[in-house]
Amino acid sequence: MVTQALARRWGAALPLVLVLAACSAGTSATPSATQSLAPPASGGPSASASVAAGDLASVCQEASDKEGQLVYWNNLANPDPIFKAFNEAYPNIKIESLTLRPDDNAQRVLTEAAAGKQITPDLIYAGLDVLQPVISRKLIKSDIDWQALGVAEDLTAEASDMVRLYRTAGGLVYNPQVTKPEDLPNTWDEIIDPKWEGKVIVDPRGRPFDQLSLEWGEQQTLDWVTRFVKTDKPIVVEGGTAGMVAVAGGQGAFTTGGRDAETLEQQAKGTPLAIKFLDLIPTLDTYNAVIATARHPLSAECFAGWIATDGAAVHQKAEFKTNETIPPSAPQGAKVIVVDSPEKAAAVSEIGKKIGAIETGT
Repeated sequence: MVTQALARRWGAALPLVLVLAACSAGTSATPSATQSLAPPASGGPSASASVAAGDLASVCQEASDKEGQLVYWNNLANPDPIFKAFNEAYPNIKIESLTLRPDDNAQRVLTEAAAGKQITPDLIYAGLDVLQPVISRKLIKSDIDWQALGVAEDLTAEASDMVRLYRTAGGLVYNPQVTKPEDLPNTWDEIIDPKWEGKVIVDPRGRPFDQLSLEWGEQQTLDWVTRFVKTDKPIVVEGGTAGMVAVAGGQGAFTTGGRDAETLEQQAKGTPLAIKFLDLIPTLDTYNAVIATARHPLSAECFAGWIATDGAAVHQKAEFKTNETIPPSAPQGAKVIVVDSPEKAAAVSEIGKKIGAIETGT
């Protein structure tokens, strides 16, 4: 059984090895034994409270009849097929979409609220760490029964009543035409081995070891990275995708900064890459959150519920991002690591600089 790293619950997820032939589906992250969020927000008056107890079809029908519009701030890379599929199901709900970095949309919501303005979007998209200030200001609607709308319980944030849009998971990305998964390390500790000297690609921003520090602690992490650099003499390539492409081109046996979503995207382009998960699995979660004072709350609930259920396959195909909680082939005892608070995000950012200095010798 996979050890729970959140104090919540886990489901099933991605394959251990994502091979090219399996890629018909199909942008920050982190070791934590518990998920720590702000106390539940009370939210504001909800026009949809009485309807949200019904099923998704009821909410969407009510949204179509009474609202007919959704203002959505998001960072979708390829929204058109997603919105098209949604409007095929619910043609009377017009989507007004604005593309913003998650940090930017959260900050704009906070700015509008501080100015006493009506918050513009009905639905926003970001990670828990980014949205924590929005949650603490009770700007997120908190009385929605997502399970009644058909959303799996493990896709909802415990204290903030948001719905997870996707989770990306990190591991070793390699070229399956050159390297067999059984020849790769099974744990992060096994990476430190003279046989990998000059064959491992790392990101100089300290990823994913910055996230692993939440499980290992700062000093243990820095000691580990020091031994790793001395033993393996890794190749430094900045950028997760750049490191993966370098591996595909034969510059290394594997990269430590690989993620499943990027692996799927590269596979779709014909790049020979696969991913192997180890004993600690750093992740990045992104959620949809309904604004407490939304002008179109029913439409927001409808879309967020739809994309987490009926629209999940369309989202995965368009964005190369799945929404599974734990990779099903994760090794026994593996922990999923999540950055779910500003404190953890700050800790990861700070140690990342130290790790990068060790990796680059600066």
